[in-house]
Amino acid sequence: MTDDQKKAIRDLVRRLGDDVRDPHYSSSHEAALNVCSGVYELIPVEFYDLVHEAVLAGYAAALSDLEEGKLDEQVRERFEVLK
Repeated sequence: MTDDQKKAIRDLVRRLGDDVRDPHYSSSHEAALNVCSGVYELIPVEFYDLVHEAVLAGYAAALSDLEEGKLDEQVRERFEVLK
C-alpha cells in the first residue's frame, strides 16, 4: 500500500468519526477495544489506530441510528427471529 493510499484511508476514517457524539464515545471506544483486541495480532502495528478509529466510528454510527429510530423495524425483526 502506498503512502498516498494510507493517507486517503486515514482521512476517510477520520471523517467517519468526526460526528461521534459524546454520549456514544465511551461505549464506542469500549466496543472498539473489544473488537480490535482479537484483530491486532493479525494486522501491522501501524494500522492499530486506524482500525480502532474505524470500529469506533461504525459502532457510534450504529448507536446514533438506533437512538434516532432508523433501525427499529430491523431490530424488531431480528429479535423475533431470536425468540
